[in-house]
Amino acid sequence: MDPRTAPMPSAEAFELALTLLGREDVDEEQAEQALLALGSEHGPMRRLLVWLPEAFAMALIGHMELGMLLPRTFTASDAQGELHELPLDREPVFVDGLQRALAMYHEGPRAAFKAICQRSSLLNAIDNALNTGADLQGATLSGPELLDIPAETYMGAHHA
Repeated sequence: MDPRTAPMPSAEAFELALTLLGREDVDEEQAEQALLALGSEHGPMRRLLVWLPEAFAMALIGHMELGMLLPRTFTASDAQGELHELPLDREPVFVDGLQRALAMYHEGPRAAFKAICQRSSLLNAIDNALNTGADLQGATLSGPELLDIPAETYMGAHHA
Protein backbone atom coordinates (compact mmCIF):
# COMPACT_ATOMS: atom_id res chain seq x y z
CA MET A 1 0.00 0.00 0.00
CA ASP A 2 1.25 3.46 -0.85
CA PRO A 3 2.56 5.03 2.40
CA ARG A 4 0.92 8.27 1.32
CA THR A 5 -2.53 6.68 1.30
CA ALA A 6 -4.50 7.67 4.38
CA PRO A 7 -5.42 4.76 6.69
CA MET A 8 -8.94 3.41 6.31
CA PRO A 9 -11.26 4.06 9.27
CA SER A 10 -12.71 0.94 10.87
CA ALA A 11 -15.34 -1.03 8.94
CA GLU A 12 -17.71 -0.43 11.86
CA ALA A 13 -17.25 3.36 11.64
CA PHE A 14 -17.64 3.23 7.83
CA GLU A 15 -20.98 1.38 8.12
CA LEU A 16 -22.23 3.63 10.91
CA ALA A 17 -21.34 6.75 8.90
CA LEU A 18 -23.25 5.39 5.88
CA THR A 19 -26.27 4.65 8.04
CA LEU A 20 -26.24 8.07 9.70
CA LEU A 21 -25.63 10.03 6.49
CA GLY A 22 -28.40 8.06 4.80
CA ARG A 23 -30.97 9.41 7.27
CA GLU A 24 -32.37 12.85 6.56
CA ASP A 25 -33.25 13.33 10.25
CA VAL A 26 -29.58 13.10 11.35
CA ASP A 27 -27.50 16.27 11.12
CA GLU A 28 -23.72 16.40 10.87
CA GLU A 29 -23.23 17.15 14.56
CA GLN A 30 -25.30 14.10 15.55
CA ALA A 31 -23.31 11.95 13.12
CA GLU A 32 -20.03 13.27 14.57
CA GLN A 33 -21.13 12.48 18.13
CA ALA A 34 -22.25 8.95 17.22
CA LEU A 35 -18.96 8.18 15.46
CA LEU A 36 -16.88 9.59 18.31
CA ALA A 37 -18.97 7.54 20.77
CA LEU A 38 -18.15 4.44 18.71
CA GLY A 39 -14.48 5.19 19.35
CA SER A 40 -13.59 6.74 16.02
CA GLU A 41 -10.88 9.37 16.31
CA HIS A 42 -11.60 12.92 15.14
CA GLY A 43 -9.55 12.72 11.91
CA PRO A 44 -11.07 9.49 10.55
CA MET A 45 -14.54 10.62 11.68
CA ARG A 46 -14.22 13.88 9.69
CA ARG A 47 -12.94 11.97 6.66
CA LEU A 48 -16.00 9.69 6.70
CA LEU A 49 -18.44 12.59 6.98
CA VAL A 50 -16.70 14.67 4.30
CA TRP A 51 -15.83 11.97 1.77
CA LEU A 52 -18.84 9.66 1.74
CA PRO A 53 -21.25 12.33 0.42
CA GLU A 54 -18.72 13.34 -2.27
CA ALA A 55 -18.25 9.70 -3.37
CA PHE A 56 -22.02 9.22 -3.57
CA ALA A 57 -22.43 12.47 -5.48
CA MET A 58 -19.81 11.41 -8.02
CA ALA A 59 -21.64 8.12 -8.56
CA LEU A 60 -24.84 10.10 -9.18
CA ILE A 61 -23.17 12.75 -11.38
CA GLY A 62 -21.63 9.97 -13.46
CA HIS A 63 -25.15 8.71 -14.21
CA MET A 64 -26.71 12.13 -14.91
CA GLU A 65 -25.55 12.42 -18.53
CA LEU A 66 -24.50 16.03 -18.09
CA GLY A 67 -21.51 15.49 -20.34
CA MET A 68 -19.16 16.56 -17.55
CA LEU A 69 -15.71 15.20 -16.88
CA LEU A 70 -15.40 13.95 -13.32
CA PRO A 71 -12.42 15.05 -11.22
CA ARG A 72 -9.47 12.78 -10.54
CA THR A 73 -7.95 14.98 -7.84
CA PHE A 74 -8.82 16.96 -4.73
CA THR A 75 -7.07 19.77 -2.89
CA ALA A 76 -6.08 20.15 0.73
CA SER A 77 -3.96 22.69 2.63
CA ASP A 78 -0.93 21.77 4.69
CA ALA A 79 0.05 23.23 8.06
CA GLN A 80 1.77 26.15 6.30
CA GLY A 81 -1.40 26.95 4.37
CA GLU A 82 0.01 25.71 1.05
CA LEU A 83 -2.59 24.09 -1.21
CA HIS A 84 -1.80 20.62 -2.58
CA GLU A 85 -3.56 18.82 -5.42
CA LEU A 86 -3.73 15.10 -4.70
CA PRO A 87 -5.15 12.05 -6.53
CA LEU A 88 -8.57 10.91 -5.31
CA ASP A 89 -7.32 7.36 -4.81
CA ARG A 90 -5.18 8.57 -1.88
CA GLU A 91 -8.43 8.57 0.13
CA PRO A 92 -9.65 5.00 0.74
CA VAL A 93 -12.95 6.32 2.14
CA PHE A 94 -13.61 7.84 -1.30
CA VAL A 95 -12.57 4.67 -3.16
CA ASP A 96 -14.68 2.33 -0.99
CA GLY A 97 -17.48 4.89 -0.76
CA LEU A 98 -17.69 5.14 -4.55
CA GLN A 99 -18.00 1.34 -4.85
CA ARG A 100 -20.73 1.31 -2.21
CA ALA A 101 -22.47 4.26 -3.89
CA LEU A 102 -22.55 2.55 -7.28
CA ALA A 103 -24.03 -0.58 -5.71
CA MET A 104 -26.63 1.46 -3.81
CA TYR A 105 -27.46 3.50 -6.92
CA HIS A 106 -28.40 0.31 -8.75
CA GLU A 107 -29.75 -1.84 -5.90
CA GLY A 108 -31.05 0.66 -3.33
CA PRO A 109 -32.09 1.76 -0.86
CA ARG A 110 -32.72 4.85 -2.98
CA ALA A 111 -33.86 7.06 -0.07
CA ALA A 112 -30.55 6.55 1.75
CA PHE A 113 -28.60 7.10 -1.47
CA LYS A 114 -30.42 10.38 -2.06
CA ALA A 115 -29.95 11.54 1.55
CA ILE A 116 -26.19 10.93 1.37
CA CYS A 117 -25.89 12.74 -1.99
CA GLN A 118 -27.74 15.77 -0.65
CA ARG A 119 -24.87 16.39 1.78
CA SER A 120 -22.33 16.79 -1.04
CA SER A 121 -20.70 20.14 -1.83
CA LEU A 122 -19.98 18.96 -5.39
CA LEU A 123 -23.62 18.14 -6.06
CA ASN A 124 -24.66 21.42 -4.47
CA ALA A 125 -22.33 23.30 -6.86
CA ILE A 126 -23.78 21.46 -9.87
CA ASP A 127 -27.36 22.11 -8.72
CA ASN A 128 -26.55 25.82 -8.35
CA ALA A 129 -25.01 25.93 -11.83
CA LEU A 130 -27.97 24.13 -13.41
CA ASN A 131 -30.41 26.41 -11.57
CA THR A 132 -28.72 29.45 -13.13
CA GLY A 133 -29.09 27.86 -16.58
CA ALA A 134 -25.43 26.93 -17.06
CA ASP A 135 -24.55 24.40 -19.77
CA LEU A 136 -22.18 21.90 -18.19
CA GLN A 137 -21.53 19.88 -21.38
CA GLY A 138 -17.78 19.29 -21.66
CA ALA A 139 -17.04 21.06 -18.37
CA THR A 140 -14.59 19.51 -15.94
CA LEU A 141 -15.82 19.24 -12.39
CA SER A 142 -13.25 20.38 -9.83
CA GLY A 143 -12.51 17.91 -7.09
CA PRO A 144 -13.40 18.67 -3.48
CA GLU A 145 -11.36 21.20 -1.55
CA LEU A 146 -10.90 19.93 1.98
CA LEU A 147 -11.31 22.64 4.57
CA ASP A 148 -10.79 20.67 7.77
CA ILE A 149 -8.65 17.70 6.71
CA PRO A 150 -4.93 18.56 6.41
CA ALA A 151 -2.92 17.66 3.31
CA GLU A 152 -0.44 15.87 5.59
CA THR A 153 -3.07 13.13 6.01
CA TYR A 154 -2.26 12.07 2.44
CA MET A 155 1.41 12.92 2.09
CA GLY A 156 3.07 10.62 4.59
CA ALA A 157 5.54 11.53 7.30
CA HIS A 158 8.52 11.59 4.91
CA HIS A 159 7.25 14.68 3.06
CA ALA A 160 9.61 17.63 3.50
